[in-house]
Order: sequence, then structure tokens, then C-alpha cells
Amino acid sequence: MIELLVSISMSLVVLSAVFVLTTSVLRHQDRIVRRVDANSRGRPVMTHIVQGLHSACVTSHIVPVRAGSTGTSIDFLSKIGSAPGLQPDMHRVTLTGGSLTETLYRPTNSTPPDWGGFTTQIGSPTTLLTNVSAPGGVVFRYYRYVNGALSATPLPTPLSSSDAALTSYVTVSFTSQPGVIDGARRGVNAQDPNSPLVMNSGVDLRLENAGQYPNQDNLPCV
Repeated sequence: MIELLVSISMSLVVLSAVFVLTTSVLRHQDRIVRRVDANSRGRPVMTHIVQGLHSACVTSHIVPVRAGSTGTSIDFLSKIGSAPGLQPDMHRVTLTGGSLTETLYRPTNSTPPDWGGFTTQIGSPTTLLTNVSAPGGVVFRYYRYVNGALSATPLPTPLSSSDAALTSYVTVSFTSQPGVIDGARRGVNAQDPNSPLVMNSGVDLRLENAGQYPNQDNLPCV
């Protein structure tokens, strides 16, 4: 009887340890699945926005980021192609209602630097990502160079025409949530249903490396 009780006690201890281990493994597996899902949804969108901004310098001394851009909406010129004399489109990426959308506008004429404005919408807005938010309420921040170094203070928004002409660096930051899991949208951690996956990137809007010399302008697309 004593041996049986000892065996039962030892079995209970082993089963308790196995239960705790299994629960911990499943919890971490669930967290990994959620993080991978959030990353797989958000990373291509971040790449798309960054690639568009990398193509914003359509030619030298053309201001790439448009006046009026804010912390949750950016207007910038961009065009990818190999034909000579390309006319850029204006891309408008906006966070609204928990979704990132992109709308394209074509130029009015073929005359730089403003191409007559960009008032004609191309097709319907494209939804880039849903269930997304802005950390601190800001997705886009705009910076200029001061005395040969990148300023640590973002330019005020909405961008004025003069500040837009100085914008040489743009940071992009947003939070991505997983898609529908078990019939509901949840965070990347089951214990914190609001936990997001924060994604950050930055784009230098210059055709060559900025010079580290005092009083050097280091304007965009130079």
C-alpha cells in the first residue's frame, strides 16, 4: 500500500510537470503564430511603401514629398520604369479607420517640376493593410538636414511648402495586428489581446550620400 501511494504521488508530480510544460509550449507556440501572422501581413506593406519612397526622386532637384502631408497621410511623387522622360504619379498613402490605403493621381501635363498638378485619380483607392494603427498617433515623420547632419526634430505637420522642399528623410511606423484567429482579431500575444507588432523603417530621399559639412543644405533629390 505504501509503495502504491508513493507511486501515485510520483505520477501526480510528473503529470503536473508535463501539464505545466505543455501549457507553456502551447502558449509560446500561439504567440509565435500570431507574431508570424502579423509580420506576414505588415512586412509586404512596409516594403511597398518604402520602395515607393525610394523611387520618389524622379529627377534631380524635384521635391518628392508634397506640401500638406501629415503624420497619417503622405503625398509623394514616384515612378518606376525605364522609359526616358517619365512622368511621375502622385501616391497618397493614408491611415484612416484602421486601414492603410493608397490612391494614385496622374499629372495634368508633362511639364516639370509640378506637371500641372495631380488632380486626376487613377482607379479606386487600394487597401494596403487592415487592422492597423499608428504608434503615438503618427505613421509618417519628416526630417531635414541642418548644418550637414540630419535633424533629430521632425518637421511640423501638415508640411508647408517650404518644409516640404527641405524634407530629405521620412520615417514610417505602424502597428500590425494578426488576421482573424479563432474567429476573432487578436494581438500577437494571447495574454494581451491588444498587443501589436510595431514596424519601423526610414528612407533617405537623396540621390547621393549626404555630406557632413557645416552649412551644407543637403536638400532632397540632390
